[in-house]
Amino acid sequence: MIDLENITKRKEVIAKDIETVRARLTEYDKKKLEDTALLNALMGAFQQCDAFAKELDDASSDVENNLTEEEIKPGGTD
Repeated sequence: MIDLENITKRKEVIAKDIETVRARLTEYDKKKLEDTALLNALMGAFQQCDAFAKELDDASSDVENNLTEEEIKPGGTD
């Protein structure tokens, strides 16, 4: 039989469940912000690697472009 006492007990259980879900959502939001920050840092590091690789490529191209024709020919400089 349904009475006021049973309804009150059920409301207490539901209220605890609501608080549990709210706390979980708050934790998920916090974790999402942390993961977003981590993702941004990783993407920045990835882009930095590309920049370093380009610098190395540019530097080796500069060295090749500065060679004289005599240095490029086989046996050009000894």
